[in-house]
Amino acid sequence: MYRGSVEVDESKYPILVKQLKVIPGGGGAGRMRGAPGSEVIYGPRKDPMMIVVSCDGQVHPPQGVRGGQAGPAAATYKIKADGSQEKLPGVVECRLEPGEWIRGVDAGGGGYGNPLERDPKRVLRDVIERWETSARANDIYGVVLTGSVGDDTLAIDEAATLARRKALAG
Repeated sequence: MYRGSVEVDESKYPILVKQLKVIPGGGGAGRMRGAPGSEVIYGPRKDPMMIVVSCDGQVHPPQGVRGGQAGPAAATYKIKADGSQEKLPGVVECRLEPGEWIRGVDAGGGGYGNPLERDPKRVLRDVIERWETSARANDIYGVVLTGSVGDDTLAIDEAATLARRKALAG
């Protein structure tokens, strides 16, 4: 299903979109990070429905180049009425009963270049805008952050960032 507008899709089809979001940290790390993946959860409004899912990128996720990391792989899950999840194959036809959902995780793009070369100010902005996570800023990009997004005090610790990047570079 093409996802242009949740409202339009819900008005055209007997589905309910429970969630549609960007996945923070869902792209391959790099000097230029890959686009983040997204997650959608949808299911029938009130009657059973048959769906066909063709989900590419589960076996071979988007690769990074010139030192960039691969983006995370895509995945599709059936969420059963009891809340348990079953991973589905890349191409599948299945029946959804009311109270069951499909959770689709779209692959993020691969990164370009060494993540340790990404401008720390861009990493800070990525975390503030929720394209990246604080943990990935530290663990992959080598950017040490202080403060928090919630109270608008998130900042770069420049000395700790230089030391962290040196340690990660080995």
